[in-house]
Amino acid sequence: MRDFGAHQAAYPVNRSHDRSLGLVAAVLVVAPVPFAWMAYTESPWGDGTGSIPGMIASGLAALVFGALAVLIGVPGLLGLFSHPHATVHLFERGAIAIRHRGGSWSWPYENATVRHVLWHEPWEGDLRPRKQLWVTFRDGETICFDGLGDADAAVLPDLSVALGGNREPEDVGTLRAGDTPTPF
Repeated sequence: MRDFGAHQAAYPVNRSHDRSLGLVAAVLVVAPVPFAWMAYTESPWGDGTGSIPGMIASGLAALVFGALAVLIGVPGLLGLFSHPHATVHLFERGAIAIRHRGGSWSWPYENATVRHVLWHEPWEGDLRPRKQLWVTFRDGETICFDGLGDADAAVLPDLSVALGGNREPEDVGTLRAGDTPTPF
């Protein structure tokens, strides 16, 4: 275990990204319901106008979505409510980024390059500004703290300065989401 010295501050990050994942988990939990209802209405004991093949197809879809809900949706929602966001902890000589129920990174400040960037994402026929903090380690791996939501964007300037970057974002032009680091 590295000794980074005394704890200085903690910043919540990627909250908008976490909420988006929470919506996916919620959809997975609810998705089996319409398929189960269709299977019931197609069954002989439903309204009497259904068919066995329709019942089987809808029932199988309900089982698949039910399994996804149990394996992915419920744990995702529980994780969202028990640990609602990722956090970056700053110490005297290094930082630790923690995603509860997920990965974590720790690094001495001198082992990472920090870029506070502004890029423009094509979005619904227009360009949407995206502020992010890219932390690149010596091995070339990059993690990203996303400023998609207002609360997340407000944290980035202070976090960037604390990690050795610039307060003002560097404009890197128009990029597609696939060409940028994924929020950790």
